[in-house]
Amino acid sequence: MEELIEKLKQEAGLTEEQARKTLEVLWNYVSDRVPPFLQGQVKKMMGIMQNKENLGSQQTIDDVD
Repeated sequence: MEELIEKLKQEAGLTEEQARKTLEVLWNYVSDRVPPFLQGQVKKMMGIMQNKENLGSQQTIDDVD
């Protein structure tokens, strides 16, 4: 996930907070559209670590398994 955050910061000119929020919004969008049994695979594909600190204290992609 850190790689995606860095890419968003560099290529889109986002701050750290904006990049993290972008990933959170993206995850919520995608997770609403894929069956629960595929969500783990989507997490892996997005390069997201199993660590709630990555996206803050709101519902995060780590809350879904």
